[in-house]
Amino acid sequence: MKNLDKLKKVFNQIEKLGFVECTRPNNKDGGIGNTFEDLLGVTENNKKEADFKGFEVKSKRLFNSSYVSLFTKSPDNPKRANSYLRENFGEIRDKNHSDKKKLYASVFGHRISIVYSKYKMKLMVDRKNKRLDLVIRDLDDMHFSTVSWDFETLKKASSKMKDLFLVFADTKIINKKTNYHFIAGEVYKDFDFEKFLKEIEKGGIMFDIRIGVYNSGKNYGKTHDHGSGFRVKAANFGNLYGTYEKI
Repeated sequence: MKNLDKLKKVFNQIEKLGFVECTRPNNKDGGIGNTFEDLLGVTENNKKEADFKGFEVKSKRLFNSSYVSLFTKSPDNPKRANSYLRENFGEIRDKNHSDKKKLYASVFGHRISIVYSKYKMKLMVDRKNKRLDLVIRDLDDMHFSTVSWDFETLKKASSKMKDLFLVFADTKIINKKTNYHFIAGEVYKDFDFEKFLKEIEKGGIMFDIRIGVYNSGKNYGKTHDHGSGFRVKAANFGNLYGTYEKI
């Protein structure tokens, strides 16, 4: 409870600041989260540990229905799964790099996603073999391939989600600059992996594939994961945890 009390205290201090200027104006997707983390004093990182006092911190615009990232994790079967997916199911999408394929798709467990008008993709929970499959077929239902995550891999990747603080912010343009007022928060405790799997099956969680290539530098032409990961609507967070409260 001490850590939760500290989090509430710091959040109340931030809320009283009113509108604060975005600290990462060039970060289109992560500016709101980075700004809140800067106010918390959290150093941006991709570590496995939670962000603040044992809590993973997520930020979201008020009244915005877009998905929130849970965690990123590429499939572990087969090896180099991202390259396998891009090379076999990607398409050339950039005229400036006409020899480099990219793969962008949102895949669910409750329905089939049609990708590039060529492929059917769907998530399937395989409890018998303790893995999550991404099944890919052509439009005629010929089985092309399956890539997968072992349950243990997903458990490790989601371990920092054990306790979560979701903060909401109002947005205003002041002097042509984006400002945020962090006005509400929700605390979720005890992430439940089985609930996570059920939410995938229900369609409440999607896997967002964002696989491209490096367009410059020493890694030019190599596969570049732009943040492929599991994402959820804010309204569904409660389905993943044991307890929840507003602050």
